[in-house]
Amino acid sequence: MFKIPVLIVEDIKEMSSLLSEHISTLYPYQVVGIAPTIADARMMINHLKPSLIILDNYLPDGTGLSLIKSLRAKDNPIDVIFVTAANDSETAVSAIRFGAFDYLLKPFSLSQISDSLERYFEFNRSIFIEKDENINQSFVKRIYNTHLISDNVTNYPKGIDSITLQKVLSAFGESDVFTADMISENTAISRTTARRYLEYATNTGQLFADIEHGKVGRPQRTFRLSSNKHTHSAE
Repeated sequence: MFKIPVLIVEDIKEMSSLLSEHISTLYPYQVVGIAPTIADARMMINHLKPSLIILDNYLPDGTGLSLIKSLRAKDNPIDVIFVTAANDSETAVSAIRFGAFDYLLKPFSLSQISDSLERYFEFNRSIFIEKDENINQSFVKRIYNTHLISDNVTNYPKGIDSITLQKVLSAFGESDVFTADMISENTAISRTTARRYLEYATNTGQLFADIEHGKVGRPQRTFRLSSNKHTHSAE
C-alpha cells in the first residue's frame, strides 16, 4: 500500500514528536524522518526522497525559507507545508512565492494539520487521475481550490479525521458486512481506531450496525453501508 513519504523539519522535539505521531495516524501518509536542522534536512531529502516537507522557519542553522529557496533553484519539485511561528507578512508571502502548499501559524490545532494534509492528498489525486488528459479550466480551478480552506469544511469531533474515515468507508462494497476486526485487518489500522470510526460512521448514518449471533462465542457487532450514506452530516 503506497503512502506519501513526509519529512518533518522542526528543532523542538516535543513539536516534531507530536506532528510525527499525528501524521502517522493519517492515511495515506508515512513520516520517513525528522530533521532538527537545515543540514539534517538536506541530507534526509537526498537519501529519503520525501514527497512532502512539514517545515518550520526558525532553525538552529538557518531558515526554512532558505531551504525551500535552494530546492526551487535546483528545480526540486518537493512540496512544503510551513508550520511556523513566523507571523510576519514578508515570510508568508515569500513562502507562497516559493511554492509552499500551505502556511500554518503556531500555535495550531491538529485538525488544521489534518485539513491541510487532506487538501494536499486531494490535490495529488486530482493530478494523478488526469495526468494523461488535456486539462481544462474546471481542472485548473479544482486543483487551485485545494489550496483554499473552505468555510464549509466538515468539523469532525476529536479523534476523527476525514482521510481515515474515507479509508474505512471505502473498504465497504454495496453488500459487504464487516466486523471491527475485519476492518482493522483490511485497512491496516488498529482495532481501537477501527471501532471508533465505525461507530462514528454509524452515528452519522453512513453505516448500519447489527448484532450477529453465531453458534460459538459471543455475539458480534457487524457493519454495512447505509442506504443514506451519501446524505450524512457531522454532529
